Amino acid sequence: MSHQFEIDHLGQTPTPAPAVPGARRGGRVILLADAPPEHVDPTQMYIGTTLGVATGIFHRTLTGYIESHDGGPRKLVGDLATDTGRTTDGGLTWTYTLREGLRFEDGTPITSHDVAHAVARSFSSNGVYGPQFIQQALDPRRAYKGPYEDGTPAPGVTTPDDRTIVFSLPEPQPGFPFLATTTTTTPVPADRDTREAYETSWLATGPYRVKEFVPGDHYLLERNPHWDPATDPIRSQYPDEILWQFGVARDEQTERLLEPTGDDALSVATFDVAEDRVAQVESDPALLARVIAGPTAYLQYTYINTRRVTDLNVRRALNYAFDRATLVELAGGRAAAEPATTVLAPMVPGYRHHDVFPSGPHGDPVKAKELLKDTELRPLVFAYPDTAPNAPVAPAVKEALEKAGFEIVLRPVDKGAFYSLMGNPDNDCDLVYGVWGPDFPDASGVFDVLFRGDRITDGGNMNLSYFDDAEITREIARLGQEPDRAAVAEGYAELDRRLMEEHAPVIPVYYKRQFTLFGPRVGGLFLSAQYFVPNLTRMHVVD
Repeated sequence: MSHQFEIDHLGQTPTPAPAVPGARRGGRVILLADAPPEHVDPTQMYIGTTLGVATGIFHRTLTGYIESHDGGPRKLVGDLATDTGRTTDGGLTWTYTLREGLRFEDGTPITSHDVAHAVARSFSSNGVYGPQFIQQALDPRRAYKGPYEDGTPAPGVTTPDDRTIVFSLPEPQPGFPFLATTTTTTPVPADRDTREAYETSWLATGPYRVKEFVPGDHYLLERNPHWDPATDPIRSQYPDEILWQFGVARDEQTERLLEPTGDDALSVATFDVAEDRVAQVESDPALLARVIAGPTAYLQYTYINTRRVTDLNVRRALNYAFDRATLVELAGGRAAAEPATTVLAPMVPGYRHHDVFPSGPHGDPVKAKELLKDTELRPLVFAYPDTAPNAPVAPAVKEALEKAGFEIVLRPVDKGAFYSLMGNPDNDCDLVYGVWGPDFPDASGVFDVLFRGDRITDGGNMNLSYFDDAEITREIARLGQEPDRAAVAEGYAELDRRLMEEHAPVIPVYYKRQFTLFGPRVGGLFLSAQYFVPNLTRMHVVD
């Protein structure tokens, strides 16, 4: 997988996507998932594993990524739009033209008005759990409440004709083409907008649409007859059907794919190899040939709720006491994770190694106790997704932190509701075990989301530390507006170190690596450099 990146400034990206050598049409592929997605409404989607599926096969956006399957650079291109956007005023105004021939799954033409409506509804409760980048860019004060309440289009969005959409911003946004890759720009027609019910009545814009949906169990997707490959530079449409199956735990995914027979030979895991099977896979060349592996931009954190844990020395002590090595082993060892000490993962531009709280592989409870001297402690609630892989993680965290004098109360939370509940600022959790990866290859995709206090809202927050420092917010905003993104890398590196040293709002746990099995009858898969799950755009059945 390449860490290189390019932006296509050369106009309209050629279509269709290049044919996959040797691939044939036909057959069914099965995607194994441990749980149903929290959201499939494009305006509400914000979990990487779901986005990897959705943007690969049924949702499209104004811009998108052509990812390399053979080590070449990833390229930002126009997806629904003909190009990555045009600006003549330094990023204050961005204009997009839709490709000709775009249609929803029912054959209705896709227009600029459908994109504008999608953006507008993202300001309402029907967008609270989705990405907030475009909303913040258009309306930093968040005065607009969406089309249902205000009855008007989103501020700064105009549609001069059926194929043109213009975004006029109050401040320059040189990175707007990145923001346009989010599913905020997936079209939603106003006359088919069922609001909350759009979770199950959404219209596909990509090569597959829903044939059958059994809540909690599966989606069966079929070819979308109204998707035209001549409009799509990114995706292919080889399988006849794709079964997205839920309720298959990590251990079961691994066991089914170690010695696959029948349908399992046509299956793809969406979870890493079970930790107790990693060594077996690494030692078997035949199994390794069916593994999608590599580093990712995702980082496992323990967020410290700074509204509840207000003492900086307590937050520093938590960092010193944390046992990263045990959690790396529980994740599957170095094939699946590497201990982290920074806010940014090594794949993100702006990463520089530092270790503000050097504590060895298993933590330093003695140093933590020094910081806690004369501090009156209360029990701290540690919240985590209630999944099989996290079952041994929670007691390991509790054991390590209690060696330093903390009292930890474990709080398992249903995975399907985890980020929704933790995103409510009134939650009563002190420590939150969550993962994050940037939405685009830029450090702003970490700092803007996780640490800007001026963007904390009444719900749907990803700033799970509820960190709010005016000086840090100003620096994040300044770095985000610099037009030369490569030049600000050192600024982000210094911000990373400073954030941990002066505020310690998180505990970096490990940099996540991908190590995922697939069946021998599935071809065309490779590791997505965007979502760090199997890229499905070239997927096909192998005879």
